[in-house]
Amino acid sequence: MAFVSGRNFICLALLTTLVLAQPSVMQAFAASGVRLGDQNVEAYAGTIGGNQVQAYTLVTVTHATVLQSVSMYLAYSGSDGSQCMLFGIYQDNGSGSPAGQPLVAYTRNAYCLHGSGSWGPAWQTWNLKPSDYLMINTPGSYWLCTLAEQTYGSIYHYANAGTAYDYNYGYANYFFSSSFSNGFPVTFSSPLGIGWESNAPYSFYMTGTQT
Repeated sequence: MAFVSGRNFICLALLTTLVLAQPSVMQAFAASGVRLGDQNVEAYAGTIGGNQVQAYTLVTVTHATVLQSVSMYLAYSGSDGSQCMLFGIYQDNGSGSPAGQPLVAYTRNAYCLHGSGSWGPAWQTWNLKPSDYLMINTPGSYWLCTLAEQTYGSIYHYANAGTAYDYNYGYANYFFSSSFSNGFPVTFSSPLGIGWESNAPYSFYMTGTQT
């Protein structure tokens, strides 16, 4: 028969208590706020084209991201609140163009300009409905895009067509004709071809969280 001395029994009891008292450790990653796009107020105004997919601003994503609001620096007048647009995100092809690349995320609902006799130039922000949150799961480069129902209002951008700009900052933007009623095409392409202008970036950013 084995006996445990009083001193050994106390040490064993203390060790057992310490082991049982250890909390369960779970690995967790906290979400942090992020803004993707151009938050600067750019100098030139350009018309928002209706029934056109417009790739306005190129962004880089480093972590899985959920975007919950959209902001654009706009100016318009005489809106009755029916001038609406969809928001979408296309992948970049690795060379600074969305041409031929897949649609990554898009809103099912349209978001409209203020019913206002005059607006701006000023920032306008739309808080997306939870069902419209834009999710980017893979790090990489992406384009922030719109598909407006009408040709209406102006969004501000970095350079004016035909003028020189700083190539470390400015770049081309891309667009093609597409019916608003059909929503965003699954790829950034059109039988009629893709147009481009040397106007980007545009004053256009999205806000959300990343993990």
